[in-house]
Amino acid sequence: MNMKKKILSIILIIVVFQYFCTFVFAENSETNEIVTNAINNSTTNELSLNEQKEVIDNKIAETSDKLEYVQDELTASLLKVQETEDKISQYEKEIEELGQKMETLQNSINDASAKLAVATQYYQEKSDLLARRLVAIYESGDTQYLDVLLKAKSITEFISRSYMIQEIAEYDSKLIDQIEQVKDEMDITKQKLENEQNEIRIIKSRSEQTSIVLTNMKTLQQSYIDDLSEDEKKIQEQLTEYKKEQEEIQEQIYLATNRIDPNIQYTGGEMLWPVAASGTVITSDFGMREHPIQGVVKQHTGIDIAGVALGTPVVAAADGVVTYAGWLGGYGNCVMINHGDGIVTLYGHGNKVLTTLNKEVKEGETIMEVGSTGNSTGPHLHFEVRVNGTCTSPWSFVKKP
Repeated sequence: MNMKKKILSIILIIVVFQYFCTFVFAENSETNEIVTNAINNSTTNELSLNEQKEVIDNKIAETSDKLEYVQDELTASLLKVQETEDKISQYEKEIEELGQKMETLQNSINDASAKLAVATQYYQEKSDLLARRLVAIYESGDTQYLDVLLKAKSITEFISRSYMIQEIAEYDSKLIDQIEQVKDEMDITKQKLENEQNEIRIIKSRSEQTSIVLTNMKTLQQSYIDDLSEDEKKIQEQLTEYKKEQEEIQEQIYLATNRIDPNIQYTGGEMLWPVAASGTVITSDFGMREHPIQGVVKQHTGIDIAGVALGTPVVAAADGVVTYAGWLGGYGNCVMINHGDGIVTLYGHGNKVLTTLNKEVKEGETIMEVGSTGNSTGPHLHFEVRVNGTCTSPWSFVKKP
């Protein structure tokens, strides 16, 4: 494999690895430099990258997190490393999730055990009291409540004794009811404990088995890495670093998207156009598109609004609270606004961020300047709308002026 072919391999593999929300590519990024060099080194008689390579079907189903690889552009050894790396990542996430489940279950077991201990003590105390009452009644022999009443020397004493007898009877009745209720609660708690203890044993066993598989998979991957050439190892390091960066970006987006402010409520209706200038044009729409540099078809998760100068004001599309304000990898300078009811808007590639985290903003308030930071080919705004974390067509919320 010559160096040019390896460079093209990096480009195509990175595209396929973007299985989360994607964005346009930047002039100042390392990836773009590689792409630019590759294009500049090509002669005018050479076919475009898309024509040189087979069409890659990289439409990744939302229900699947399996990465697709361009097998004809990878050596068998490098392909094995990438596949095992993905499996390792899956196993690590599974172990982490199982650990969280075990922790939750253990906390529930501890709470149930504490409640059961209190209930058991209460049950024992009430049972002992009831037993003493029964013994007292037994030892009274043939004495009946009626005898107590007939021995009253006055109508006042009769009424008083009658009231006392009624109180005693009600107390005994409540005592029996309390004991039965506590016993029922204890039985439910015991069953809950038993179920959760069984569940945690199953999860623990599964976690241990997955850990063994993970260890073996890491050993297998290392053997594949050892077999790589020096050039392949460099490619492998770049791909690993890239995937790590993408995971970190998605984690930041997830955290920003799921920040909840109880004072915010999205009231619906059309949002404001996010670029405060006339003459805007859409250079890339929401949905499947051909990559502007590499010619590969993939999902575009927002709309790219251009046709305006660098520094043009970007405004909040609706009232909300800023949940992210700063640099966000390929998005460059980025702002995210939570509008309530699961609606979040994202504004990317800004020249400058003009708002701050946790600030309440009003519709039309300037939050950023149009720029070309991050992975971008020129001044424009990348605008996304996310509903409960899922990228949705912005055209359901905004209308081009």
